[in-house]
Amino acid sequence: MILLIRHGEAAHHVLSLTGGWTDSELTERGKRQFERLSRVLARDFADAPRPDIYVSDLKRAAQCGRIIASALGVERVTACPFLREKSNGRAAGLTREEARAFYHPPLTGRELDHVNYDGGETRRSFYERTVAGAAPLLEEERPVIIVAHKGTIQNILFYWLRLSIEEAAQKQISFDIRPASLTMLGINKWGEHSIFLLNETAYLYDDRERALGLFQYPFQKQ
Repeated sequence: MILLIRHGEAAHHVLSLTGGWTDSELTERGKRQFERLSRVLARDFADAPRPDIYVSDLKRAAQCGRIIASALGVERVTACPFLREKSNGRAAGLTREEARAFYHPPLTGRELDHVNYDGGETRRSFYERTVAGAAPLLEEERPVIIVAHKGTIQNILFYWLRLSIEEAAQKQISFDIRPASLTMLGINKWGEHSIFLLNETAYLYDDRERALGLFQYPFQKQ
C-alpha cells in the first residue's frame, strides 16, 4: 500500500505567492485538515503495521508528515529533497505579480525542456528527479505514506501507470490533486498496478471521522 498525500492549505495559497520551492508553512486551516486526516488514518492503522513516512523537505509537507506520525505512533519521518515540488527558480518566495515580470511562457504547455523561471527546472528534469528518488519507495513491502505536492504526486502517478513523461505530455494527461487529498496505490490481486483511491477528500466533510477502509481493498498478498 502506498498513500500519496498532498500537503494541506499553505500560506502561499492565501497570500498570492508563487508555489514551487517557496517554503511556506501550513495555515491554521491546513493544520486542521491534517489533524482530521491523522485521526482518520489512526483508525485505519489501528491493527495494521506502522507505515514508513516520507515527506518533502519543504516546511508545508514536513509539518503534515509530523502530524500524521504523531497520530500513528511513528517515530521517524524521513525528509526527502527529491519529493519537492517543481523548482520555480528565482520566483521562489515572490508574489505572483513580482514573478510575472520574468516569467517565460511555453508555447503549447506540453514542452518538456522549457524553463518557466530563471534557475528553475524543466518538466522533464522534475519528472526524472522525482522518479529517481521515489521509485525505490514504491517497492517496499510495508505500507508507505508519502506527503508531497501536486506536481510530485502527478509524476509518481505517471510512473506507476508506466507512462513516460513524453506520453503524459503528448496525450495531455493530468490529475487534479487537491490540498490534503489522499491517493492510494497498490498491486491488486491480479498483479496489476492499481489506483484504489484518487484525490480523496470526503473525510474532510465527515464529522464522524470514520476509517476509510484502506485495508479492505483487494491487495495482492505479500
